[in-house]
Amino acid sequence: MKIRKIEFDTEEEMERAINESNYKFHKFVVDSALKNLESEKKEITIMSILTKDTNTVFDIILEPEYMVETLETNLPLMEDFEDYERCQKIVDAINYLKSKQ
Repeated sequence: MKIRKIEFDTEEEMERAINESNYKFHKFVVDSALKNLESEKKEITIMSILTKDTNTVFDIILEPEYMVETLETNLPLMEDFEDYERCQKIVDAINYLKSKQ
């Protein structure tokens, strides 16, 4: 899977985009998690974010042991955006992962 790279002018701009329940950001996190349900990797790189003001790169990484928590956290956000098809995929993935524990 290709790693998505995003740039922001400032760290504050990046924090705002993430904290304001940015649909595209959270959708990408969910989709990346769903594509990696069977991954054997210890860390799944979701995206890299560059902030130009500090020239800092932030790698957004998902560890498999936090997959359920990540999906559960993003489920209400997808409901808020009325993305019910993705909600169903999240619920199915959560049930699948919990059945494997």
